[in-house]
Amino acid sequence: MRLAIITNYPISLDRLGDYAYRLIKHFRQNESISEIVLLTNDALEKKGLFFKESGCKIQVKPCWVMNGLLNVFTINRAIKETKPDAVLFDFKKSMFGDNKVANGLGMALPFLCRLKNISNIAVWHEVYDEDQFKSVTKFFVRRLNKLMQLADGIVVTKVSHEQLLKEKYNAKHITFVPQNINIPEAQEVSQLTKLNQISNFGDIIEYTTTEELSRETKELISINKVVDVCMDMFQNIAKEKAYLYEKKVKKFILETS
Repeated sequence: MRLAIITNYPISLDRLGDYAYRLIKHFRQNESISEIVLLTNDALEKKGLFFKESGCKIQVKPCWVMNGLLNVFTINRAIKETKPDAVLFDFKKSMFGDNKVANGLGMALPFLCRLKNISNIAVWHEVYDEDQFKSVTKFFVRRLNKLMQLADGIVVTKVSHEQLLKEKYNAKHITFVPQNINIPEAQEVSQLTKLNQISNFGDIIEYTTTEELSRETKELISINKVVDVCMDMFQNIAKEKAYLYEKKVKKFILETS
């Protein structure tokens, strides 16, 4: 499968880049992925890929800029040109910069993929809660959240986001996967538990007890679970589309016979 990944990479001041690095690293080592099409910002040309491990080929296509209002159109054109089998959105509310309009427009990308009949999954790290806003803003936040839910599958990294989407939007094609904890190379979990803190998504998260940190690291230490969940979702999406297509063909045959 040729998988297009839309994310803010390379590693930069935006904490999503660090998560994206590990996400791409593990996706390219999955045996079902033949090629990754990395649709990223133009900063990549200056910084490079950084990958040293063996894995599938990566085609890099810088196709958007930070705070660009036309990003949704340039990314859509890049998807059309590269023709991936599936698309993964690694989305955070500051992914396209600090411009709220640019980020809001980016949330329409799953809908555009749906129009093209391209299987797509959104790894959605930050979900806007419409109740935190008033009047007109609340209306637009609700519409943007619904646009993101037009993805064939959604993975959230916080339990509260899963509850919000299910309770307020009746979302069904959603899976919660714990957020990855970044373990520095050559450092054991036992060493980290002595510090009672750990780097997570670029932030230092404090823990009150060593036992609490040990429990969390066992659950969240690997990003492999995110990749496995996404691959399972892609397979299920493909089966469902094949079933619907077969059903449509049978109906057509019956109507014309």
